Amino acid sequence: MASKEQIPTFNPREHLIELKSKQGAQEYLPVQWRLVWFREVCPEGEIFTELITLDLDRDTQEEVYVWNAETRRSEKMIKRAKGYAMFKATVKDGKGGSATGYKSEKAASFSEYAEKAETGAIGRALAALGFGTQFAPELNEEHRIVDAPVDRSMPATDGNGQKPLASMRSAAVGSNDKANGTTAEEGPADATATDQQLTSIRKLCQHLGKPEPEHPETMRYQDAKALITQLSHEYNEQKQHRKAS
Repeated sequence: MASKEQIPTFNPREHLIELKSKQGAQEYLPVQWRLVWFREVCPEGEIFTELITLDLDRDTQEEVYVWNAETRRSEKMIKRAKGYAMFKATVKDGKGGSATGYKSEKAASFSEYAEKAETGAIGRALAALGFGTQFAPELNEEHRIVDAPVDRSMPATDGNGQKPLASMRSAAVGSNDKANGTTAEEGPADATATDQQLTSIRKLCQHLGKPEPEHPETMRYQDAKALITQLSHEYNEQKQHRKAS
Protein backbone atom coordinates (compact mmCIF):
# COMPACT_ATOMS: atom_id res chain seq x y z
CA MET A 1 0.00 0.00 0.00
CA ALA A 2 1.44 3.36 -1.03
CA SER A 3 2.16 5.68 1.87
CA LYS A 4 0.09 8.82 2.06
CA GLU A 5 1.85 12.08 1.33
CA GLN A 6 2.49 14.01 4.53
CA ILE A 7 0.15 16.97 4.90
CA PRO A 8 1.90 20.07 6.26
CA THR A 9 0.60 20.96 9.71
CA PHE A 10 2.52 24.14 10.42
CA ASN A 11 0.47 27.32 10.14
CA PRO A 12 2.78 30.38 10.05
CA ARG A 13 -0.11 32.73 10.82
CA GLU A 14 -0.33 31.27 14.31
CA HIS A 15 3.11 32.67 15.12
CA LEU A 16 3.02 36.15 13.55
CA ILE A 17 3.86 39.14 15.70
CA GLU A 18 3.05 42.78 15.00
CA LEU A 19 5.66 45.44 14.32
CA LYS A 20 4.78 49.13 14.44
CA SER A 21 6.33 51.59 12.02
CA LYS A 22 5.63 54.97 10.41
CA GLN A 23 3.62 53.10 7.78
CA GLY A 24 1.52 51.40 10.44
CA ALA A 25 1.51 47.88 11.86
CA GLN A 26 3.10 45.08 9.83
CA GLU A 27 3.16 41.36 10.48
CA TYR A 28 6.46 39.60 11.15
CA LEU A 29 7.31 35.92 11.47
CA PRO A 30 10.29 35.36 13.83
CA VAL A 31 13.19 33.38 12.41
CA GLN A 32 12.73 30.42 14.78
CA TRP A 33 9.26 29.80 13.32
CA ARG A 34 10.50 30.20 9.76
CA LEU A 35 12.89 27.37 10.51
CA VAL A 36 10.05 25.15 11.71
CA TRP A 37 8.10 26.00 8.55
CA PHE A 38 11.15 25.44 6.33
CA ARG A 39 12.03 22.06 7.89
CA GLU A 40 8.48 20.81 7.45
CA VAL A 41 8.08 21.92 3.83
CA CYS A 42 11.69 21.21 2.80
CA PRO A 43 12.99 18.24 4.85
CA GLU A 44 15.88 17.85 2.41
CA GLY A 45 16.74 21.54 2.57
CA GLU A 46 20.10 22.87 3.75
CA ILE A 47 21.24 26.04 5.48
CA PHE A 48 24.83 27.25 5.21
CA THR A 49 26.34 30.17 7.10
CA GLU A 50 29.70 31.87 6.66
CA LEU A 51 31.39 34.43 8.86
CA ILE A 52 32.36 37.25 6.47
CA THR A 53 33.76 39.75 8.95
CA LEU A 54 34.64 39.63 12.63
CA ASP A 55 36.28 42.79 13.95
CA LEU A 56 36.67 42.71 17.73
CA ASP A 57 38.32 46.15 17.83
CA ARG A 58 35.86 48.19 15.75
CA ASP A 59 34.29 51.03 17.75
CA THR A 60 30.50 50.99 17.43
CA GLN A 61 27.72 53.10 18.90
CA GLU A 62 23.95 52.94 19.20
CA GLU A 63 21.27 55.32 20.44
CA VAL A 64 19.46 53.71 23.36
CA TYR A 65 16.87 54.80 25.89
CA VAL A 66 17.67 54.37 29.59
CA TRP A 67 15.17 54.81 32.43
CA ASN A 68 16.08 57.69 34.75
CA ALA A 69 14.66 56.97 38.20
CA GLU A 70 15.00 60.61 39.29
CA THR A 71 13.14 62.17 36.38
CA ARG A 72 10.98 59.05 36.00
CA ARG A 73 11.29 58.96 32.24
CA SER A 74 13.37 57.33 29.53
CA GLU A 75 16.30 59.38 28.33
CA LYS A 76 18.27 58.93 25.15
CA MET A 77 21.97 58.18 25.40
CA ILE A 78 24.76 56.88 23.19
CA LYS A 79 26.03 53.41 24.04
CA ARG A 80 29.53 52.52 22.83
CA ALA A 81 31.24 49.14 22.56
CA LYS A 82 33.90 47.36 20.52
CA GLY A 83 32.89 44.60 18.10
CA TYR A 84 31.33 44.08 14.68
CA ALA A 85 30.35 40.98 12.71
CA MET A 86 28.82 40.18 9.34
CA PHE A 87 27.42 36.81 8.27
CA LYS A 88 26.29 35.37 4.97
CA ALA A 89 23.57 32.69 4.89
CA THR A 90 22.56 30.51 1.97
CA VAL A 91 19.36 28.47 2.09
CA LYS A 92 18.69 25.64 -0.37
CA ASP A 93 15.24 24.04 -0.42
CA GLY A 94 16.42 20.70 -1.86
CA LYS A 95 14.15 21.23 -4.87
CA GLY A 96 16.38 23.50 -6.94
CA GLY A 97 15.61 26.79 -5.23
CA SER A 98 18.10 28.82 -3.22
CA ALA A 99 18.52 32.28 -1.71
CA THR A 100 21.26 34.23 0.04
CA GLY A 101 21.11 36.81 2.81
CA TYR A 102 23.64 39.02 4.60
CA LYS A 103 23.38 40.65 8.02
CA SER A 104 25.71 42.67 10.19
CA GLU A 105 25.44 43.55 13.87
CA LYS A 106 27.53 45.53 16.35
CA ALA A 107 28.45 45.16 19.99
CA ALA A 108 26.82 48.48 20.90
CA SER A 109 23.49 46.96 19.91
CA PHE A 110 23.84 43.44 21.34
CA SER A 111 26.33 41.64 23.54
CA GLU A 112 25.89 38.51 21.37
CA TYR A 113 26.17 40.55 18.17
CA ALA A 114 27.86 37.78 16.15
CA GLU A 115 25.14 35.22 16.90
CA LYS A 116 22.42 37.75 16.08
CA ALA A 117 24.13 38.62 12.80
CA GLU A 118 24.10 34.93 11.86
CA THR A 119 20.42 34.57 12.77
CA GLY A 120 19.55 37.74 10.85
CA ALA A 121 21.32 36.47 7.74
CA ILE A 122 19.38 33.19 7.96
CA GLY A 123 16.13 35.10 8.37
CA ARG A 124 16.80 37.21 5.31
CA ALA A 125 17.69 34.20 3.19
CA LEU A 126 14.54 32.37 4.31
CA ALA A 127 12.43 35.46 3.54
CA ALA A 128 13.95 35.69 0.05
CA LEU A 129 13.06 32.03 -0.50
CA GLY A 130 9.45 32.67 0.51
CA PHE A 131 9.49 31.72 4.19
CA GLY A 132 8.43 35.04 5.61
CA THR A 133 5.63 37.55 5.50
CA GLN A 134 4.33 39.47 2.53
CA PHE A 135 6.30 42.64 3.22
CA ALA A 136 9.36 40.99 4.84
CA PRO A 137 10.10 44.02 7.05
CA GLU A 138 13.54 42.68 7.99
CA LEU A 139 14.62 43.41 4.42
CA ASN A 140 13.85 47.10 5.10
CA GLU A 141 16.58 48.74 7.19
CA GLU A 142 13.99 51.10 8.69
CA HIS A 143 12.94 48.25 10.98
CA ARG A 144 15.08 47.04 13.89
CA ILE A 145 14.32 43.33 14.14
CA VAL A 146 15.52 41.69 17.35
CA ASP A 147 15.53 37.93 16.77
CA ALA A 148 17.19 35.77 19.38
CA PRO A 149 19.94 33.43 18.16
CA VAL A 150 18.37 30.18 16.99
CA ASP A 151 19.30 26.56 16.32
CA ARG A 152 18.88 26.31 12.55
CA SER A 153 18.80 22.49 12.62
CA MET A 154 15.61 22.15 14.65
CA PRO A 155 13.10 19.57 13.34
CA ALA A 156 9.63 20.46 12.12
CA THR A 157 7.89 18.37 14.78
CA ASP A 158 8.80 16.37 17.84
CA GLY A 159 8.29 12.63 18.31
CA ASN A 160 4.62 13.16 19.17
CA GLY A 161 3.90 15.17 16.06
CA GLN A 162 3.71 18.42 18.03
CA LYS A 163 5.41 21.61 16.85
CA PRO A 164 8.27 22.33 19.24
CA LEU A 165 9.24 25.74 20.49
CA ALA A 166 12.40 27.01 18.86
CA SER A 167 15.46 26.32 20.98
CA MET A 168 17.63 29.38 21.48
CA ARG A 169 21.27 28.90 20.70
CA SER A 170 23.81 30.42 23.02
CA ALA A 171 26.77 28.62 21.50
CA ALA A 172 29.66 30.51 19.96
CA VAL A 173 29.92 31.70 16.38
CA GLY A 174 30.16 28.91 13.84
CA SER A 175 29.31 26.06 16.20
CA ASN A 176 29.96 22.57 14.89
CA ASP A 177 27.61 22.22 11.93
CA LYS A 178 27.81 18.43 11.87
CA ALA A 179 26.49 18.33 15.41
CA ASN A 180 23.64 20.57 14.31
CA GLY A 181 22.74 18.30 11.43
CA THR A 182 23.83 20.74 8.73
CA THR A 183 26.81 20.96 6.44
CA ALA A 184 29.22 23.86 6.51
CA GLU A 185 29.84 25.67 3.25
CA GLU A 186 33.10 24.46 1.86
CA GLY A 187 35.70 26.53 0.07
CA PRO A 188 37.99 25.18 -2.65
CA ALA A 189 40.16 22.38 -1.28
CA ASP A 190 43.39 24.11 -2.35
CA ALA A 191 42.35 27.69 -1.49
CA THR A 192 44.59 29.67 0.85
CA ALA A 193 43.26 31.63 3.79
CA THR A 194 41.86 35.05 2.98
CA ASP A 195 43.28 38.30 4.35
CA GLN A 196 40.08 38.78 6.36
CA GLN A 197 40.44 35.34 7.93
CA LEU A 198 44.05 36.01 8.90
CA THR A 199 43.07 39.40 10.37
CA SER A 200 40.33 37.77 12.45
CA ILE A 201 42.72 35.06 13.68
CA ARG A 202 45.34 37.64 14.63
CA LYS A 203 42.85 39.76 16.61
CA LEU A 204 41.32 36.75 18.35
CA CYS A 205 44.75 35.48 19.36
CA GLN A 206 45.62 38.93 20.73
CA HIS A 207 42.42 39.08 22.81
CA LEU A 208 42.95 35.55 24.12
CA GLY A 209 46.66 36.05 24.82
CA LYS A 210 47.58 33.18 22.51
CA PRO A 211 50.47 32.99 20.04
CA GLU A 212 49.53 33.46 16.41
CA PRO A 213 49.93 30.49 14.02
CA GLU A 214 53.31 30.06 12.42
CA HIS A 215 53.59 30.66 8.66
CA PRO A 216 50.04 32.07 8.19
CA GLU A 217 50.75 32.63 4.50
CA THR A 218 50.59 28.85 3.97
CA MET A 219 47.34 28.33 5.91
CA ARG A 220 44.44 26.84 3.96
CA TYR A 221 40.97 28.38 3.82
CA GLN A 222 39.27 25.48 5.62
CA ASP A 223 41.98 25.31 8.31
CA ALA A 224 41.59 29.04 8.93
CA LYS A 225 37.82 28.68 9.11
CA ALA A 226 38.09 25.89 11.68
CA LEU A 227 40.59 27.90 13.75
CA ILE A 228 38.32 30.96 13.75
CA THR A 229 35.46 28.77 14.97
CA GLN A 230 37.59 27.42 17.83
CA LEU A 231 39.00 30.82 18.81
CA SER A 232 35.59 32.50 18.62
CA HIS A 233 34.19 29.84 20.93
CA GLU A 234 37.00 30.43 23.42
CA TYR A 235 36.54 34.19 23.16
CA ASN A 236 32.80 33.99 23.85
CA GLU A 237 33.37 31.64 26.80
CA GLN A 238 35.95 34.03 28.21
CA LYS A 239 33.56 36.96 27.78
CA GLN A 240 30.73 35.11 29.52
CA HIS A 241 33.07 34.12 32.36
CA ARG A 242 34.06 37.78 32.87
CA LYS A 243 30.39 38.79 33.01
CA ALA A 244 29.60 36.07 35.54
CA SER A 245 32.45 37.12 37.80
